[in-house]
Amino acid sequence: EERESEREREMVGVGGQLLVQRTPVRARSRVTVRRTRLASPTTSNARSRADNNTRNNRRREKSTRLHAASSKNLSGRGERGEEPSGRRLLELRSSQSTSEIETSTTLTTRIKALLESWFKIISSAFSSFSVKQALFNVAAKLQLWKLPLLPFLSTGKHLIGLVNSFAKIGVIGKKTAWTFEGLYNNYRNAVVGKNEGVDDAKVVQIMKQILSRVFKEFVEPYEFPSYHARMLEPYNYYNFGQEYVSCMVDFENSYIGHPDRFKDVQAKLKGGENVILLANHQSEADPGVWALMLERQFPDLAENIVYVAGDRVVTDPLAKPFSMGRNLLCVHSKKYLDEDPATKPAKQKQNRATLSKMQKMLNEGGTLLWIAPSGGRDRPDDEGRWLPADFDQVTVELMLRLGQKAKSKTNFYPFAMWSWKIMPPPPKVVVELGEERIINHSGVGISLAEPLDIPEITKDVDEGDKGAAGKAVTEKTWDEMNKEYLKLDEAIAAKSQAAMAAQGYILP
Repeated sequence: EERESEREREMVGVGGQLLVQRTPVRARSRVTVRRTRLASPTTSNARSRADNNTRNNRRREKSTRLHAASSKNLSGRGERGEEPSGRRLLELRSSQSTSEIETSTTLTTRIKALLESWFKIISSAFSSFSVKQALFNVAAKLQLWKLPLLPFLSTGKHLIGLVNSFAKIGVIGKKTAWTFEGLYNNYRNAVVGKNEGVDDAKVVQIMKQILSRVFKEFVEPYEFPSYHARMLEPYNYYNFGQEYVSCMVDFENSYIGHPDRFKDVQAKLKGGENVILLANHQSEADPGVWALMLERQFPDLAENIVYVAGDRVVTDPLAKPFSMGRNLLCVHSKKYLDEDPATKPAKQKQNRATLSKMQKMLNEGGTLLWIAPSGGRDRPDDEGRWLPADFDQVTVELMLRLGQKAKSKTNFYPFAMWSWKIMPPPPKVVVELGEERIINHSGVGISLAEPLDIPEITKDVDEGDKGAAGKAVTEKTWDEMNKEYLKLDEAIAAKSQAAMAAQGYILP
């Protein structure tokens, strides 16, 4: 027994931890036990004690390893014989549990906040009576049009399918969906392969932009004020419109008439004078055509022009995004003023505000203004010929009065625009919004006549006839514009670049 106790003391160190030499000690212990059994086979008690000692040693060994690991991991004490107290173990375990609970609580709080914000958006949207309006409210609050428009929509078929789905659930009107489908098909068929870099992928990319901007206008419509400055950020509507129109233009058969006159206009504007262009109007693409023809040689003229715009280009869902990229003075045309008697007073009020703004701009000087005295786009005659529409005398007289009252000198130029072929309007005036868009790839042209000499035009007019002067100026303006228009028509039809260059009509 004394020898067994000595061996146990050799094997077990302070605090129950095994000494470094424990393995040889166990080996000696086993040998000793074996020898004891051989020497005294009849002493069963000795054998029993030896077996018990072996088992006890193994238990102590296991217990010691567990204590050592716990001491090192939980208390940070790795020295042999140092054990954390029971309170320390509880504190450490409690600290771990608390950290896990805090992490879980933080995550839960964030998820809860996110869900609550979405719930508020959706619940506030559906607080209105209209489910359609509720969908618009959700889209507006989330600003869905700012997201990349579904990258997997890589074909026209995908886009048209999406638009038709919008129409089925009431997000957009069925007529708008029909108009968009026609626009895509007509545009693709007209432009793919005609200009460098214009392929199916390019068309889809442009149509995605149109769809995104139109969707925004249904969800969060923009109301045009009397004067609208072109919007370049956060989305550049000007570049958007230019990219769209450029694919339709045959630049190898397009013309600028009398570039020296454009140079003269630019000089007058820089000198603080005003220039008013009395122009015919042929297509929705006219502002884009103007800019594309001049952006290389006269970039200031291309961009810094103000268009007098009728109500259709600021209300039609497909036209509005293009109008947002232009400087506009917004008026309601006499053609549509009486269309809705209930809105007539508000329209007249806006017209008065627009005239006031126009007068202020002319007083300040350096303003380039584009107006179509015909009041709308040119239409084909009974023989199918596209000729400029007659100018409205009242409109010309109004511009003359504004120019003569201005504190800065105002110059008047007849201006011809040839663009009907790329986006011809319907043959007859259509009151309802959402017309079909016909697209063609074609040459276009712009040209300036000589500036009007008002005193010379009216020198033989009877002063007692109040309308005679206005009539004389209106007729002279139309005649000079029409001469330039016929020259552009001749050049584009004949594709006679060299011959037209000699007459002052050059490629852009």
